[in-house]
Amino acid sequence: MRIYISCAQLYQKHSNLNEINKMEEVHINIFFAYSREDSILRERLDKHLSGLKRKKYINTWFDGKIEPGKEWEKEIDANLSKADIILLLISADFIASDYCYDIEMKKAISRHERGDAVIIPIILNPCDWSDLPFSKIQGLPQNGKPITSTHWENSEIAFDEVARSIKEIVENLLTTKNKHLKAINEVLYEKDNELKITLLQLEDYSFEQELVRESIQDLKREKKNLEEKISALKESSEDLEKSLKQNQMIIEKIISKEQVEVNKLRTEKDKLKIEIEKYKTEIIKLDIKKTNVEEDIKRMKNN
Repeated sequence: MRIYISCAQLYQKHSNLNEINKMEEVHINIFFAYSREDSILRERLDKHLSGLKRKKYINTWFDGKIEPGKEWEKEIDANLSKADIILLLISADFIASDYCYDIEMKKAISRHERGDAVIIPIILNPCDWSDLPFSKIQGLPQNGKPITSTHWENSEIAFDEVARSIKEIVENLLTTKNKHLKAINEVLYEKDNELKITLLQLEDYSFEQELVRESIQDLKREKKNLEEKISALKESSEDLEKSLKQNQMIIEKIISKEQVEVNKLRTEKDKLKIEIEKYKTEIIKLDIKKTNVEEDIKRMKNN
């Protein structure tokens, strides 16, 4: 059976492929997981990433971007789930926050372990995080000194170092994403060309309609033929069933009669056996009498 696709469907698919091919701009989504008490430090780091934003390399998101009327927990979860990089802004306040530690951090680590996102712990303030779940992940600043510690001449130098390290990670991720996009576009380009050829072949819509009508008529004829065959098979089946029942009854009657005759013969056979046994007994008796008479005759002769 031949199946035809409509021109409208083909045009829709062709349009979708063109839209996908236009999606050449790739960016990295960055999610800030932080405590509200560290909002000023988060804002400073975000500003140090402005160069990457200007180049349209990244989009940054934090809970302050939630629009009025939106469910904040759903919005946070949605943006955390699509983030390529998750920045954990580590401080005593972050560790003390149940939501930051138990919800955001655990989801972030889960995505990191699956390879769906990159976690970067950023140490804002001095705090003990050496044995926490994210301690095995390389954090920033690279020397492990908190941004607000006296190690730095001023915090802007620390923020600059962190931003430069994030830039390297972003550029590596962009390279990987662009490779994947190029491979996808090559496949889509081939499919796009195939669809263009198909569209040219089916450009005459009236021709396609005629093909569809012919297919429908063929199907209707096949359906009618099948219905007639099914009806004939049903009638033949009913006749055959009746014939089988009649033959079964005849056979049962014949068997019944034969069984009666067999039983009679068995009875006669049993009677004959009894008579034979009687004759055998009589013969034995006669033999005994004969023997006795012969002995009597011998004795008489001897006397």
